[in-house]
Amino acid sequence: MGAVLLLLTGCLPIPDLRAPLTLPPTPHLLAPHEVATQYVTVPGFAVPGTPARLNRSFYLRYHTDAPTETVVILVPGLFGGAANLDALARLFVASREGLEVWAVDRRANALEDRTMMLKSLRTGDPSFAHRYYVRDAGTPAGFNPLPPEEVGFMRRWGLEAHLRDLHEMVRRAHEVAETVVLGGHSLGASLVSLYAAFRFEDGVGDAWLDALLLLDGTLGRTGAFGFADAVALGNWELLPSAEGFEAGRGPPYLPFGAGPAYFAKREVAGLLAALEPAALSPGGFYPFAVTNLAAFGLQNDRDFVLSPVFSSSVGEPVGARYGGNLVAFLLDGWRGRRNRTVAGVADGYAYVDWDARGAHTDLHALARSASLPETNVNEWYFPLRLLIDMSALPLDLRGAEGFVPHSEVSVPTLAVGAERGLVSSLDGFSAYGNLRSGALFSSYIVPDYAHLDLINARDNPVVPLLLRWLAQVTQLRRSSGPPPGR
Repeated sequence: MGAVLLLLTGCLPIPDLRAPLTLPPTPHLLAPHEVATQYVTVPGFAVPGTPARLNRSFYLRYHTDAPTETVVILVPGLFGGAANLDALARLFVASREGLEVWAVDRRANALEDRTMMLKSLRTGDPSFAHRYYVRDAGTPAGFNPLPPEEVGFMRRWGLEAHLRDLHEMVRRAHEVAETVVLGGHSLGASLVSLYAAFRFEDGVGDAWLDALLLLDGTLGRTGAFGFADAVALGNWELLPSAEGFEAGRGPPYLPFGAGPAYFAKREVAGLLAALEPAALSPGGFYPFAVTNLAAFGLQNDRDFVLSPVFSSSVGEPVGARYGGNLVAFLLDGWRGRRNRTVAGVADGYAYVDWDARGAHTDLHALARSASLPETNVNEWYFPLRLLIDMSALPLDLRGAEGFVPHSEVSVPTLAVGAERGLVSSLDGFSAYGNLRSGALFSSYIVPDYAHLDLINARDNPVVPLLLRWLAQVTQLRRSSGPPPGR
């Protein structure tokens, strides 16, 4: 009889209970929009051949008047500027006394011609920016990207230059705070992971950090692929090898879409949505009548972009006639099956408008952060050399000059992915986590969030998650004393 019961028990389904990630909102000490900002220039690594004025990086400092105890340095992802992290930075600072955030602008941000963006911001009139960057773009009267031959020095702006720029920022953070956290989103998550393993003259990066924060990015997913050779699609070379690049193949900056012109145009769309959200778009974005807010929403919402991975949840069109989105399906598989395009104005409507209610990310706040007086949301001229260097590194860093093995990196690490983003399951962090065996490594996935929701969401669970986690790990870190080499 016992054998029969044992057999029946083995045939029964084994329970597999899961607990959802639920975090109560963190109360704010002040409204996020009241957080003060300051744009700071940091002298950088002297790259041979680079004009001295460009050997520098920057950060947008988010702070209050309280004495600083913790600095969180946040590094944006591919094509990201400091304002890309505006919403998350404001939430962090508004939620914890004594914490400030430094959102990084890499050295290439200094190359951007934002003259008409700034004039539009000063006057409240977006037409200056629209004429220059959209209507007259490519003409003598409008915006023209820097010719590649004029910025040949960018060909030396590789991984080492950016890590050394970042190290100077980390050193400065230690001058004002006891605790320093280094975080990164997307490709920025890989950059900060490589920083932790880089051997500087005054110690390994790990020794300078109290915690590492990875947001929807990780080595093996957004860097360190071991691509020693060129990456090609048939006869189309997508990414030259380091040797090919040094021989002159490939431009000095990454020509995504229309390159800098594409990102300038996106910034104008944000300006229009911020300054005149209900007005009809002046043209240059969609071939149908659409409000400025809707035009910006269509560029950013996860259900309407070409790849839902690089998007946020910002709402829903009103008065739209829909079509399919084959490109999203091809690029993102089953996750892209729900994506649509707006083909025009629906019958009974005069134009397409936007309903921003109920979305994870506040579209109005996103529009305001697209173009700030100090900086912007994108990096128009992303150095191709940086991408080549990051792609060529082996995942385990074995034999990589200037790096220690990941097994020697002990900094406590919090990794947070987005269910509809680049790291959509806990397994996505395993490649890097397994190389850090024995270290304090915590990972979570935020359900239903897109890639950019993790930095843009209005009630962002990353905030209470980091603050709770950080309170515990800093206590452990302090009880064991400062790391050697600091």
